[in-house]
Amino acid sequence: MKPLEDATGRCKIARKNVKRRGPGRPSKDRPHGALLLLKAGQSAFARHGFEGASLRGIAAAAGVDPALAAHHFGSKEALWGAVIERLALYLAPYIAELRELQTQVQIPIRARIETAFRQLIAAVCEEPESGMLISRISAERGEKLDLLVEKLVRPYHDAFEPLLQEAMREEVIAEQPLEMLYFMLLHAVTMSVSFRHVLGYFGEPYEDIERLKRDMTQCVLATFLGRPSNNITRRRKLPKRSQ
Repeated sequence: MKPLEDATGRCKIARKNVKRRGPGRPSKDRPHGALLLLKAGQSAFARHGFEGASLRGIAAAAGVDPALAAHHFGSKEALWGAVIERLALYLAPYIAELRELQTQVQIPIRARIETAFRQLIAAVCEEPESGMLISRISAERGEKLDLLVEKLVRPYHDAFEPLLQEAMREEVIAEQPLEMLYFMLLHAVTMSVSFRHVLGYFGEPYEDIERLKRDMTQCVLATFLGRPSNNITRRRKLPKRSQ
């Protein structure tokens, strides 16, 4: 993500030397114009899908002139590709960490798979619309989904799955269909983060992402490893329902 900021952001032109431009021309001295468009584009694709999003609407959400979107990306297809590349750069350190966990065989697999679970939750909480993005684009199918799977879903899957396999082999996790386990885990985390507002209909809403991360970690570790996180204070037991 940093190179995108460097490439599109800090153009140090003295204000007195900048000429006024017509309303349709992009201003080269606007800081982070492409990055604003990338973030707005990601949100628009997550909420409306590729077909439902428009460059004009994305530019409006980013607070920039539509001409700037055409200047930086040229088309909605190119913006989509840039959004995916940005997310791939974001995921790269997490994928590298998963691969490193595969090699650290001197550490018990229970500790390593717990680290992988925590890492998945942290990665999704930093990009909370990722679940909606996967859901929307999956419904549309086609080339856009192919690119999303190739650049994001498959690389993370290929780094995570060997840890799940080892955890099953060592009986840390119960044996079960591997691909189903992975995708149920992925969707449980991504959708719970993306649609956390729905939880507010049934209890206290998760407006604090850190509280959501903490509680989700507790649930995942208790479900798959049979115990809550050591770093989480146990909540008081719910009172028994009166008969």
